[in-house]
Amino acid sequence: MISRYKKMLLCTMSMSVLLLSLGTSTFAADVSEQKLEVVGSGLRAFQTPLKFDDIRLDVKQAQSSQAETMMTVVDGRGTDAGYTVSMSSTDFEIEKVINGVLEKFYIPASAVEVTTAYKGPVTGAPIHFGSGQGTLVSQLVLSNASQAIIQARPSFGGGTHQFEVRYDLKLPQTISKQDGTKVGVLQGSYRARFTYKATSGI
Repeated sequence: MISRYKKMLLCTMSMSVLLLSLGTSTFAADVSEQKLEVVGSGLRAFQTPLKFDDIRLDVKQAQSSQAETMMTVVDGRGTDAGYTVSMSSTDFEIEKVINGVLEKFYIPASAVEVTTAYKGPVTGAPIHFGSGQGTLVSQLVLSNASQAIIQARPSFGGGTHQFEVRYDLKLPQTISKQDGTKVGVLQGSYRARFTYKATSGI
C-alpha cells in the first residue's frame, strides 16, 4: 500500500514540475520594421474634344458660336503645392485667294470668352472655390498671352477633378488682313491653336 502511494506521489510531483516548466516558458516575438514608399505621379490636364458651332453669316445682327468641353485635372504629385491651368490662343486664321493672290485674314483671339465651372472630384477631397480654396474664371477674354483659367491653392486640389469649360466666340463685324486692313467677314473655315499648361503653384 505504501509502495503504491509513493508511486502516485512521484507521478503527481512529475506532473507538477512539467506544468511549472510550461508555465514559466517565454517566446521571443518576431518584430521587423516595414517601409512603404509613396511615389508621386505628376500633374496633368486634358479635356474632351473642342468644336465650335457653325455660324450662318447674317450681317444684320450680332452672331456667336459656342463650344463646351470637360477638362480633367489630375494632381498625383502628393505635395499639396496647388496648381494653375492656363491657356493662350492664336488668332483665328483663314487663307483666301483674292485676285490670284493668296492672302491671310484673321479673327482676333479676343473674340473668345472663357468661363470655367467646377463639376466635382473623381478622387480626392472637393475643392471649395467659394471658400477661397481656388479660383475659376467668368467671361475671361482670350489673348495670345497665357492666362489662368483654373487655380487650386496650396493644400487643395490633390486627386482627380473635373471642370466644365465654356467658350463663347462673338463674331466681329470686320476681320483683319495680314497688312492690317479691315474687311467684311469672309465665309470659310477659320483655325486657331489653343495652348494649355498645367503648372505647380498659383
